[in-house]
Amino acid sequence: MPLIFKIGYNVIPLQDVILPTPSSKVLKYLIQSGRLLPSLKDLITSRDKYKPIFISHLGFNQRRIFQTNGNLKSITKGSRLSSIIAFSTQSNVLPEVADEGIFETVYGKFHIMIESIEIVEVEKLKEEVEKHMNDNIRVRFVSPTLLSSKVLLPPSLSERYKKIDAGYSTLPSVGLIVAYAYNVYCNLIGKKEVEVRAFKFGILSNALSRIIGYDLHPVTVAIGEDSKGNLRKARGVMGWIEFDIPDERLKRRVLKYLLTSSYLGIGRSRGIGFGEIRLEFRKIEEKEGKYPSSDFKG
Repeated sequence: MPLIFKIGYNVIPLQDVILPTPSSKVLKYLIQSGRLLPSLKDLITSRDKYKPIFISHLGFNQRRIFQTNGNLKSITKGSRLSSIIAFSTQSNVLPEVADEGIFETVYGKFHIMIESIEIVEVEKLKEEVEKHMNDNIRVRFVSPTLLSSKVLLPPSLSERYKKIDAGYSTLPSVGLIVAYAYNVYCNLIGKKEVEVRAFKFGILSNALSRIIGYDLHPVTVAIGEDSKGNLRKARGVMGWIEFDIPDERLKRRVLKYLLTSSYLGIGRSRGIGFGEIRLEFRKIEEKEGKYPSSDFKG
């Protein structure tokens, strides 16, 4: 089973700077220029939409910095920003994990310092799953999350509606969330041709989930610029949704996939900071009757 690396950074500008859109470009630039985690360059340029890498937006005062209204984000010299890079790779990245220092970039000069390093064996996520079998699951969207409902189209219809631009869901269902997480997990372990299974898993998760509560809101966010320099925007979702899955077998799978995505994110544009999620758990105060165990195999 693969390893997931998660590195937390402190990012301190050594001059007043105007952050790029999205702000994750600062660390992405350092990777692409070969000065930070150079072994990840090929992963950065991969066109695989479920590739196992996540680069967060920069954060300030425990909130991610992203552009919503066209105004550029200026940061004063000496501000302590934060960022996370999470990834899985077969390259020998261990000698590079401790990289830090002062770096010149096209966005300004920054002091990059490591705050934390976590290395997770995917196989051992099963232990974490068992800890939370009696908890409600709360998925909190830390950064704007871009989830296309077309993921839940039957595979036989996907090609027919491929060119239809339905945008992104601003009220995502449990099934949509976990179908995306399932795809991220399968890519991580090298499992191919999972479209049919992801569709079935999403539908089953919708049918057998119990919504406890939610606080979701749409947000229009800048995701970059086109070839002419015009700002590209998308409408995503932030907030949280809390649910339980009374079917034990299905819940184990849901937890396994969501725990993976708590490192690698869900949805589109995870490599530039969108789709960052945090899992929170609350004890179930009063257990209701459970459904018979499903026969889904994932």
